[in-house]
Amino acid sequence: MPKVAVFIDHDIIVRHFILNQTIPSLEKEHDVVFVFPENHRRVTTDLITLKVGRYRTVRVSDQRAYLYRRLYQATVLKLRRKSEDKHAAFNFWRKTLGKKAYRETWFYSWPCTYWFYKRKMLSKIGENKELDQLLREELPDVIVHPTVLEGLFVSDLVAWGRKNGKPTIFIMNSWDNPSMKAMLVGHPDRLVVWGEQTKEHAIKYLGIPKENIVCLGAAQFDVYRRPPRETPDSYKKRIGIPVGKKVLLYAGSSKGLNETRHLEMLENAIERGNLENCFVLYRPHPWRGQGEGEKDFYSLKWRHVLLAPDMEYSYRRSRDGRGSIINFADYEDTHVTLSAVDAVISPLSTILLEAALHGKPIAAYLPDEDMGKNLFLYTVANLMQFKEFFSDVECLQCKSIDRLVDDCGRLLEMCDDPGIGERLKKQCEYFIELPDLPYTERLSKLIEELL
Repeated sequence: MPKVAVFIDHDIIVRHFILNQTIPSLEKEHDVVFVFPENHRRVTTDLITLKVGRYRTVRVSDQRAYLYRRLYQATVLKLRRKSEDKHAAFNFWRKTLGKKAYRETWFYSWPCTYWFYKRKMLSKIGENKELDQLLREELPDVIVHPTVLEGLFVSDLVAWGRKNGKPTIFIMNSWDNPSMKAMLVGHPDRLVVWGEQTKEHAIKYLGIPKENIVCLGAAQFDVYRRPPRETPDSYKKRIGIPVGKKVLLYAGSSKGLNETRHLEMLENAIERGNLENCFVLYRPHPWRGQGEGEKDFYSLKWRHVLLAPDMEYSYRRSRDGRGSIINFADYEDTHVTLSAVDAVISPLSTILLEAALHGKPIAAYLPDEDMGKNLFLYTVANLMQFKEFFSDVECLQCKSIDRLVDDCGRLLEMCDDPGIGERLKKQCEYFIELPDLPYTERLSKLIEELL
């Protein structure tokens, strides 16, 4: 039985690859050991609660992680120098790092200084003796690492695999990983991406050879291949959505917009008859940020707006200041919700792609007044994955809060187009594959090919 070492270094990876049993299902045909960082803030999940067989932990040096992070930042700026979205990316890092750290990072990102800086930093970082010892004890035939392409194990695993002749498979986690991240010491033997768009980005931005990239779709969206576990009619009846109403889903942001204000505008528009035959379902982001001056949803009386029940606990934690739980939201619930609604409006979020995969008309909320104040939204709106998405997929863009009600009206009118659903699904094929075989089976075949 082939031995597989699976490295997990973040709660978001636990959510997308472990809780849905995508990676644990490999245990049926492989001898799998899971490796987590020991007592690290990136993984707060209680490992004992995970439904996995055998797992180990490895100590991570904070100093090594810090030096890798500094080298990573310089590498990202170096790669962005010739990209179409460099101004947005540079502005983001300028605000994120602060003036002093940004000036130093910018200086070392120049080709004439970068290679000197890289050699110096890698020399300081040195070898990961704890990780080397663990892998020598386990002697895996292949290493699998679901990752955001920047983290605690990325560079060390590439280096160890190359040195010891063991194949490495990295699996991208998020839509922007191939276009916004950087590889520091080489690339894995295989990078698993969502579809043709991220394949092209991995070639263009990360310099990974075409033959080393495999399109398998997204593990977290594998549930979308199946019918939802609850029918749309049953779901709407259970949560109290009136029969015969068009349902507009307002999907929230993680970056602190005043979403209650937007919902009040929609509530008032429905009350006045400016949005006819409409009901609004509010789905807060699983790890939402609270907008300045935002009212508590539950402090207001609503007649035409309802907060999605599966997100109530997450929303209340956010309002109470207790922080978010990344692992809380279940994609089965998301699938049920997206199947039941008629259209979706959201600030920039992957849920726009998810809704389009469900054949639902979509609108992106991109108001100038919020874009000017919210660095994250401004940066994301100017990144390549969304620019190409807006170019290839029918997606309304709401660019002013004054247009919110009218644009939602236009969005609901799109629901009456009998061909809109199939067109959207077809347009999404460039961005993400949804093959017939389950994700675990496709990943298992890839592992076998490398052995």
